[in-house]
Amino acid sequence: MAKTKWFRCFVEGATASDGRVIEADWIDQIVANFNTATYMPRVNCEHIKGFSPEPPFNAYGDVTEVKASTDDIVIDGKTEKRRALYARVEANDQLVAIRKKGQKAFPSVELSPDFAGTGKVGLVGMAVTDNPASLGTEALNFSALKPMFDGRKQHPSNFFTAAEVDTIELEAAPEAGLGATIAAAIAQGFSSLGFGKKEEPTPPVVETPKAPANDNFDVAAFSNVIGTQIAGAVKPIADGLASLKAEFATIKGTLETTESTSFSRGPATGGGGNAAHETDC
Repeated sequence: MAKTKWFRCFVEGATASDGRVIEADWIDQIVANFNTATYMPRVNCEHIKGFSPEPPFNAYGDVTEVKASTDDIVIDGKTEKRRALYARVEANDQLVAIRKKGQKAFPSVELSPDFAGTGKVGLVGMAVTDNPASLGTEALNFSALKPMFDGRKQHPSNFFTAAEVDTIELEAAPEAGLGATIAAAIAQGFSSLGFGKKEEPTPPVVETPKAPANDNFDVAAFSNVIGTQIAGAVKPIADGLASLKAEFATIKGTLETTESTSFSRGPATGGGGNAAHETDC
């Protein structure tokens, strides 16, 4: 995600949303208590923390760094030194987009007077707004809008700081330094002399597939040869069967035309002259 430049959140002496005046010691407490591994303050729009991940009231990024500084502040024409809190934000694409459009340029932070039960002040959230006075004392403490803004707090005892007149700006992309430029020029010079050029990879040799051994095989001739061989092998068997059939037919015809004598009775021969067989009448 894109990271912002350091920007000022508020200075000591500013009036918070509940009317209290921010003390210099609070700023040092915020810096001492800040640890993203313990608590990561998120950035939202106008201190409205929606339940949906869709815009406009979803998260816009995270506060990743804070620091304290003593700044020269001009008040009533006089320059005073006051303690100030600065922060950096990791902005998601949504915050980057609205900043490119010049929208929601000013920061306002939400503070807890008893951060994590320590009794010290801690930073628990940040909002972006268009009007640096919209979250100031005039809007929150002395107008009908105060109850609405109070409902946006993470805890009833929390308070908002007035939006600081210091715009949130994104860091520019790093440019190539002088050393990188010289190195690029030297590399280009060597390249023109033929040094440092990458060797072109040798293309792999693609072997042409060999033709099969029977590429010119004559199927018709092969069929004729096989047919002739099979016919030659079968012919003796067929001839033998034909011969047997002819012999069987001959034997059958002979049997049908020859008279059988196996059970025939001989013809009668008469008396034969034997007196013993004559009948006594």
